Amino acid sequence: MRTVHIQKDSPLLVKAYQLFVQSVQNQDMLSKKMSFEKFQETLYPARKGITAVNLLEEEGRAFASGCLDENIQKTFITMVIVKEDERGRGLGRWILNELEQELIARGERHRLEISFFNPITLSWVVPGRKGAEHPNMPGVDIGSGAYLFLKNCGYRDFSMQNSYYAALDTYHYPKAMEAKKNELDRAGFKLELYDKGIHTGMEEMLRRFGNLMWEREILGEPSRQKGGRPILVPVYEKRVCGFTGPLDVEKNGRGYFAGIGIDPDFRGKGLAKLLFCELCQALKKEGASYMTLFTGENNPARNIYEDAGFTIVRTWADMRKED
Repeated sequence: MRTVHIQKDSPLLVKAYQLFVQSVQNQDMLSKKMSFEKFQETLYPARKGITAVNLLEEEGRAFASGCLDENIQKTFITMVIVKEDERGRGLGRWILNELEQELIARGERHRLEISFFNPITLSWVVPGRKGAEHPNMPGVDIGSGAYLFLKNCGYRDFSMQNSYYAALDTYHYPKAMEAKKNELDRAGFKLELYDKGIHTGMEEMLRRFGNLMWEREILGEPSRQKGGRPILVPVYEKRVCGFTGPLDVEKNGRGYFAGIGIDPDFRGKGLAKLLFCELCQALKKEGASYMTLFTGENNPARNIYEDAGFTIVRTWADMRKED
């Protein structure tokens, strides 16, 4: 057996795409169907510092994809697919090993990871929720055959992620939150749309969180005067105490969600739950029909989502292998 490196414009990519389509049709993976052009664009991201590695078994029986992200100094496995009638013969383990060795040789890092940090993102369909989808898989679906396959190939769980769902077209603002909003208002806290010219402390707060994705998303958003999306913030004496948003409704009806954070100096006051309910209400008014998000199994933020009526629809494992 021999592997072939697939370049972005190689006709061999069609064979890899055919394996992907078959896997999705057979529901071996929850990934959303995509066109060949979208598949090509996804596996070869244009972002600086990302090196994609895509390998195909020479007869087109197996495909493996991964990447190196020099921005965060991590190496990722994205997917391994074997043709349905060729399974059980060791092809999957073999091509995964080929990919691992290639990634290690290129990156000189011996830790391989499958997690939501992977810059190559695959949208997935939420089971049992017609038309609902989420823009990336935050790990390995623990209900899939891939999970046991990777376990047997030496990968180990290092975190569990839960995916949440709620219908927003039937969302009702909790009465308890109305009372909390009035209480916080009397204490001097206001919920407003972020305005860099008025509010202070946003950059300092985001740096304290230490979340690079939040920094890119929030600090990179243009002002509303320049067409940027609104960001909801609790404010105390013009100082930003937290954030959520940006407010946006995707074409599929999903209410967008980058995250929610409260400045450590202002935690314990109920601001997070109030802010999240405000987000749901605002997204509903903007026309969102549903919302999805994910968070760690042991992340206290899950209480915010569950109190707002969100339910877990899938659990994923973040996995690593040390060479």
